[in-house]
Amino acid sequence: MLFQSVQSFVDYARRIDDLNSLRGLLEEAAARLGLDYFALVYAMPGQQERVDAIRVTNFPADWIRLLVEHGYWIDDPVFAASRVADAGFEWRQMARLLTMTARQCAFMARAARHGLVNGITVPIPKAGSAMSLCSFASSSSRAIGSDSIFAVQSVGWFAFEAARRVAGSGCGMTGLPQLTPRQLDCIVLHARGKSDPVIGQLLGISHRTVGEHIDVAKRKYAVATRPQLLARLLWNGLLDYADILD
Repeated sequence: MLFQSVQSFVDYARRIDDLNSLRGLLEEAAARLGLDYFALVYAMPGQQERVDAIRVTNFPADWIRLLVEHGYWIDDPVFAASRVADAGFEWRQMARLLTMTARQCAFMARAARHGLVNGITVPIPKAGSAMSLCSFASSSSRAIGSDSIFAVQSVGWFAFEAARRVAGSGCGMTGLPQLTPRQLDCIVLHARGKSDPVIGQLLGISHRTVGEHIDVAKRKYAVATRPQLLARLLWNGLLDYADILD
């Protein structure tokens, strides 16, 4: 059911042409995931990371006002954790990613008082640093299930792609980069959870060659990580969830 919901999100996100429509999609996604709030912060190339670069959110208005007017977002540990995280992370596990300062602990306590008790953040890396992120939050302290975390990871990437397109910050290509069948084979097997050595055994190539195939694909699509590459291929329709789940 979650996979179908994510695929539906992608199908609709490809057709939207404004940020208000993206906001509606994110509201629906949050409701399906049993979460209350969302925030997509997208910094276009050349902008510094800031909470109001491009913001699509339903976070409580009084909390947003504190962030923007008083610069509280500078103490936001979610931004700090996004710079070092390889994938989506649950807020209550941030201590595994960074040593929380007293100011950062106070920041999260204050966020909780505004209804942002627990959440998941998906960092969107750009040249090794988190330029953008997508978060979903809950007013409950309950743990968020692994299936929901995977779904948030996927929705976060696709929401970024939609915002990127609507904001007119395309990569300047007139067509989609072409991947070889072997490159796609490596990416699909990786998405199914296979390690590079196992992929190499299945395809009759070395694990180093597997890594090279995926690295070439990442360069073609100008992305920094494998999850970002997979999201870009799913977004562009070169792969779908049926390929990954077979």
